[in-house]
Amino acid sequence: MEFNKENTKDRLFADILLPLPLPRPFTYHIPDTEREKVNIGSRVIVQFGKKRILTGIIVKVHSIEPDVYEAKDIIEILDDTPSVNAFQLKLFEWMAEYYMCHPGEVLNAALPSGLKVSSESKIQLNPNFEDLEEKIPFADKELLIIEMLEKKEALTFDEVSLIVGKKSGSSLIKSLIKKDRIIVFEEVKEKFTPKIIKKVRLCPPYNQKENMQELFTKLEKKPKQTDLLLKYIKLTGFLENPDKNANGIQKSQLIEETSLSPYISLVKAGIFEEYEVVVSRFEEDSEENIFTEVSLSETQQKAKDSILEQFGEKEAVLLHGITGSGKTEIYIELIKNVLSGGSQVLYLLPEIALTTQIVQRLRKIFGDKMGIYHSKFSDNERVETWRGIISGRFSFVVGVRSSIFLPFDNLGLIIIDEEHETSYKQHDPAPRYHARDTALMLARMHHSKTLLGSATPSVESYFQAMNKKWGLVEITQRFGNAKLPQLIAVDVRKEKRDRKLHGDFTSLLTQQIEKSLHERNQVILFQNRRGYAPYISCEDCGHIPKCDNCAVSLTYHLYHKELRCHYCGSHESIPTRCEACGSNKIKTVGLGTEKNRR
Repeated sequence: MEFNKENTKDRLFADILLPLPLPRPFTYHIPDTEREKVNIGSRVIVQFGKKRILTGIIVKVHSIEPDVYEAKDIIEILDDTPSVNAFQLKLFEWMAEYYMCHPGEVLNAALPSGLKVSSESKIQLNPNFEDLEEKIPFADKELLIIEMLEKKEALTFDEVSLIVGKKSGSSLIKSLIKKDRIIVFEEVKEKFTPKIIKKVRLCPPYNQKENMQELFTKLEKKPKQTDLLLKYIKLTGFLENPDKNANGIQKSQLIEETSLSPYISLVKAGIFEEYEVVVSRFEEDSEENIFTEVSLSETQQKAKDSILEQFGEKEAVLLHGITGSGKTEIYIELIKNVLSGGSQVLYLLPEIALTTQIVQRLRKIFGDKMGIYHSKFSDNERVETWRGIISGRFSFVVGVRSSIFLPFDNLGLIIIDEEHETSYKQHDPAPRYHARDTALMLARMHHSKTLLGSATPSVESYFQAMNKKWGLVEITQRFGNAKLPQLIAVDVRKEKRDRKLHGDFTSLLTQQIEKSLHERNQVILFQNRRGYAPYISCEDCGHIPKCDNCAVSLTYHLYHKELRCHYCGSHESIPTRCEACGSNKIKTVGLGTEKNRR
């Protein structure tokens, strides 16, 4: 860092990136008490405007005082170790420019909510209040609030409501403020809270094996306490290895299906000791599960070797493998290679593909070296993954599009599975980024490689590969010589002309359904059309009603008796006449799932 922390004579300032749609960072003064904690990328608490308390990120430290406004003091620096690194700040800057938004909007999307400080309004007694003549009248419920504040230093608005027995105590609070009896202040606190569990262990001198007989003699006439002690010994294996007492056992496990009374008695007697420990929210696996062998077929091995060869010349490679060709096994082997070299890996999946099945499969191979990051996680779980990357606990992360914001500092490989998926695109709010394109830029910043996989590549990705800007590896056969399903195209117009249609089903389809049912097999029909019909049309002029907002045809829903836009959700009643020519000859065109149900 280009400044001397020991030089306390000169005033130091920091440019703070705030999670707001603002065109630039704001400059704040660094108090002398906070100088030792100043680092680029550290989170800070600052006041923005008169009342807002925000979490920002230090992006620059300097000695230039702003000339258009007076720099406020940083309230507090939250991090000893920066939460955001130089790669992330560079990525935020690029995204803001490329996707035409503000850097603060990128920061707001990037930081998990658990890393942002929240403020809570509280009230306390006004220390400067004077009512020497006792002329100010207070209602009974106001006196009740004052009495509680004399016992407790501060109260939240919700606590006030509970005390006075109202849904909202805001009117009483306003009255007390007007009478100058209380003041309102903002208490700032971090949203992230570590997971804490209560554990139990034997206290000295009973944590020694030789003192067990004395303890059992002491509890001879207390059978319930003796039973609980025996349960502890059995669960911990204390008699076989007394050292296991140091780690104790979870309180919930010990008192499960047991009365709480004997446990409380043992704690009061100084036999059991209850204590708290901070634990991870993620299941931890043994080292034995890490890097389980995956056997590649000859075709898969050739594909892997080709990918590695093309990585020598290309930044990105497109793996075009048909469904069931075993792309995931190739990913796993490549991930193992990169992790063995000491680098990090990001494995991106569409939200819909991040299922329990694939997570469990990867967990069996990579154990607790693998982190997971997706929208179904709580704020606290996402913060644990974020901090796990910073601490080095997670060197491999599997996640959805927002995973590109994680604090990687040594990326060796990014895998984008199902790269054609539209869910990689963020539409609202800003930044309206595409995770695939952003990941390619992130890989370039880290000088790492990108592997894009799909059975049906996007047009733009296939174009890049065909023009040799990216490498291309193709797998045209399924793993284990499994056969692709047979596809049969049927001319529906000919079937209709020959009067062979059964409702909307062709004769071939009905024959195959009847054959399967006769053989006592099951049948599934996939119909990717919602509603009764994809659209309605005028038989005289051919006019098709369209959405005013999206300019797409409106879908006919019989059950709700309306035309509905599947893009923006707008809907309108079904017309009885054509709005273009006035004809009443309006027909439905095509079929949807609603029609098939009938």
